[in-house]
Amino acid sequence: MDCWNRFIEEICYRELTDLTPTQRDAVMCFWYDAEVNSGGHSGFFDCYPDMDPIALESALRVISTQEIADNFRNAIATGQADDYAVVDDTFYAFSPQLADYLEAFVDKNKEQLLF
Repeated sequence: MDCWNRFIEEICYRELTDLTPTQRDAVMCFWYDAEVNSGGHSGFFDCYPDMDPIALESALRVISTQEIADNFRNAIATGQADDYAVVDDTFYAFSPQLADYLEAFVDKNKEQLLF
């Protein structure tokens, strides 16, 4: 089984409090990406109302780009005004996408993530 599938199956379904900081960053980014791709930012905020936004923004900077982290911050600050239309469109237009960065991060850090 490749490290990406192992990451999803063995790490992503654990409680955040049971994870190392590296695992936690990756898992927060995984669920953020999955939920925004499934139901937009409103879906993410509905499903993960207790996720620490400061920790997620920091994880996004570590794993992806400042632009992706800034878009998340904009979703928090102004997203409700237009039902997240602008931040959703911006998120979907990123290339590479968050999932691409996350897969590369998991592969590069597999020893720290999968033990």
